Amino acid sequence: MRRSLQPLLVLIVALVVVGVIAYAVAVPPDQGNPSSRSAGKLGTLAAYTWLQRLGLPVSRVTGTFDLSRVDVLIEYDPLVTLSSSDVDTTMNHVKRGGDVIVALAPESIAAAQPLLQRLGVELGATSAPGTAVPAQPFDAAGRVRAVPTGGGFSFLPSPTLVPLLTQNHAVVAAAVHVDGGGRVVIIGDTQPLSNDGLRHDDSAYFVLSLLERARGGRIAFDEFHHGEGGTGNTGASAIFNGPVGLAALLTVIIVVLAIGLNGRRLGRPVAIETVTVPTAEAYMDAMGELLSGSRNRGGLAARYADDLKRRVGQVSGIDAHRDDAAFVAALRGAGHDHVDDVATLLTRARVLAAGHPDEAALLSLARDVDALERRWAGDASLTPQLRP
Repeated sequence: MRRSLQPLLVLIVALVVVGVIAYAVAVPPDQGNPSSRSAGKLGTLAAYTWLQRLGLPVSRVTGTFDLSRVDVLIEYDPLVTLSSSDVDTTMNHVKRGGDVIVALAPESIAAAQPLLQRLGVELGATSAPGTAVPAQPFDAAGRVRAVPTGGGFSFLPSPTLVPLLTQNHAVVAAAVHVDGGGRVVIIGDTQPLSNDGLRHDDSAYFVLSLLERARGGRIAFDEFHHGEGGTGNTGASAIFNGPVGLAALLTVIIVVLAIGLNGRRLGRPVAIETVTVPTAEAYMDAMGELLSGSRNRGGLAARYADDLKRRVGQVSGIDAHRDDAAFVAALRGAGHDHVDDVATLLTRARVLAAGHPDEAALLSLARDVDALERRWAGDASLTPQLRP
C-alpha cells in the first residue's frame, strides 16, 4: 500500500512546487490593459464574463475585422487606428441594423477619429471625474439614474446626435442613428464599462439598457483594434508567454509522466456535443432571462413598441424618435392606413411595460407586432393618400 502511494505523493509534491513557482513570479494584472481578457482596472473581463453568465452569446473579434456574425460590437478604447476599410465595415454593419457601442479614453481618440469623422461627431471639452445623469428617459424601467465617470470627453451638439447622459450640462454619452436602422452609441469615458466602474452606481443597468434596445443578441468585444490582428503572439496564445504558461506546461509534462510511469490509461474518448449557433428563439429566451433577472419583464414590451415605431418609421418616413402620440398624429396627418392599429398596439405595449406582464401576454404582443409590421411592409397603402 505504501509503495502504491509513493507515485501519488511525488505527483502532489511536484504540482505544489510548480504552483509555488508560478505564484512567486507571476506578474500582477496590467491595470492599463483595455482588453476583455484583462482583469485590470481598465479591462473589460468583468463585462465579458457577466454577459456570458446572463446567457448571451459573447465572443471576441480577433485575427480579422469580420462583423458578419455580430449584432452588437463593443468598440472599447481602441488602440490601433481604424483604417478606412475598418470604418466601412463598421458602417455597413450599422446600416444592416447592427449596433456599435464605442467607449473612448484619451489614448484612443486618435485611433477612433476616422470613425468619429464618418459619423459627424465632434469632441467637446474634457470632463472631470464625477457622475453622469440621463439626458432623457431612455431606460423603460427607469433604473439608470447615476453613472460614474472617470474623466473623459463631452460631445458638441449635432443634428444626428441624441444625448443619453450629461454631466454638468455637457453631453458625455450619445446615440447616432444611421440610415438602415442601426445606431452607434458613443461614450466619452471608459469608466462605465470597465472592470473598476461596472460595479458602481447604475453602470450595469446602463449597459443593460443599451443591449435591450439592440436588434440582435450576438455581442462581440473588438480585440482586433487592441492588437490581435492575427500576427505575433496575441490573444489566447499570449497566455503561454510567461510564468503562468511555463507552469502550465510543466504541470502537463508532470501529469503525463506520472500516468505513463504508473501504467494508467487515459480512458475512452468522451463524445462532446458541438456548439451550435443560437437561434432567434434561443436569443429571445436569453433576453427573457436577462430581463427576468433585472426584474423588468415589462422592458421587453417597451422594446417591442420601439421596434414597431422604428419599422413603421422606416417605411413611412416618420421620425420614430417622437413620442407615441406625436408619432401616431404624424402618421394620421400623412394619410397612412392602419394608423389606428399602430396606436392600439403602442398603447397596449406601454401598459404592459409599466406592469409585470406574464409570458403569455408578451408572446401575444410579439405576434401582433410582427403581424402589423408585415402588413406595413407589404401593403400598397403605405403610400400617403392624396387629399382633395
